[in-house]
Amino acid sequence: MRSILLVAIAGLSAAGVSAGHTAQLVKPTPRPVIETYSSWDELRVAKGWPTSEATVKLSPAKRIEIATAALTTSRREVRNVEYGFALLLAGPPSRDATRLLAKAILMNDYNFGQKAPAVLGRLAAESMQGCKSCVAAYAEIQYSGNGIPQNDQLAFKWYRWAAIVGNAKGTEATAIALAEGRGTAKNLAEAKTWADRLEPPRRAKVYVELAKRIVKGGDPAEVATGADLLLQAMRLNPADAARPLKQLFGPDYPQNVRDKAMAGIHASNADTYPAVMQLVADFLWKSGAVSDAVPLFEKLSKLGNPLAAEHLVQALSRSDIDNDRKQQIIANLQSAADGGEVAAAKALGNAYYYGTGVELSLVKSQTYRMAAAERNDAEAQYLLGMMLLQSGGDDRVDAGRRWLEKSAAGGYPLARAALLTLPNG
Repeated sequence: MRSILLVAIAGLSAAGVSAGHTAQLVKPTPRPVIETYSSWDELRVAKGWPTSEATVKLSPAKRIEIATAALTTSRREVRNVEYGFALLLAGPPSRDATRLLAKAILMNDYNFGQKAPAVLGRLAAESMQGCKSCVAAYAEIQYSGNGIPQNDQLAFKWYRWAAIVGNAKGTEATAIALAEGRGTAKNLAEAKTWADRLEPPRRAKVYVELAKRIVKGGDPAEVATGADLLLQAMRLNPADAARPLKQLFGPDYPQNVRDKAMAGIHASNADTYPAVMQLVADFLWKSGAVSDAVPLFEKLSKLGNPLAAEHLVQALSRSDIDNDRKQQIIANLQSAADGGEVAAAKALGNAYYYGTGVELSLVKSQTYRMAAAERNDAEAQYLLGMMLLQSGGDDRVDAGRRWLEKSAAGGYPLARAALLTLPNG
């Protein structure tokens, strides 16, 4: 797939002058122009930038401009890290170049080789001038041992310094080091305290990392703590709930811990975390834990989630769902349908039409499809219309045509196609 780099360039609108009136200044209106690049070379050529060998002749300001694009553009596949670092290290040290160097170290893989001590010297000097990212970058090099002997203790001291002055990378690294006892004594409570300083999405990410590290020892208390961190991560960032959920259902967590976590999810307020409920239910369903997914889909169905009702109908046909649970699913769907929930009525209509988990009944199928169709569901109108057409009788055929016409008017494409096959009149 073609990689795209979006670069917004502000344009100006022309100032108009009306005949017979004095010209007035018109405020410029930004007009974004979108340029697309699939590689660094394509971007470089389009901008007229030289190859790396020729950059030594450029002014310091121009080198920083090009290095910024090479090292920090949002599309990693368009960056040229080697080119960018070479630009920053080619000329004499400057504040701007060193601060960009620090930012780039925290964003990219790097290998400074024999230049690593000199890079550390520049970062240390700029750290004393208040550069937070320089503190974190210094720690990063000590932690990685790239080009120098690795020093976890020194790395932790610098990461903690970065955390104290408010650098998010330093805060993350401090929390993780405390959780695994690398470069410092292990302290889970302090690790979480540092993580809690971060904004919710980033905090959720760190919670997942903390859980990944503390569960490895197998200590029951720490395993339970890890599971709790993963549940908190789901709530903090529902959009990324699949990541902690996948870890929770991995081999590191025993069944009793997963059961307790699932009990907490089942008991939580679905109105507060419907997005998490959806992701959890989908994950459980796809991983084969259908019996765990069903209660969540029942909650989601009550909230009007249309896909939840369809999953519940599919559960009716599964052999790993016992009959008592199936009867409960049917009762819940019927209650939702009677309460006006379109998705539940449509799902029941399909279940009775095909005999999925219930005794086949075209009468009940028509009743539930009618309930959904009367609430302007275009798909239900189509299905009801086709049922009536296939059942025969002039009055039912006429009624079927009318429902197809309503469905087609609602934009349902199969209804339009079906009408074309019907004789006129």
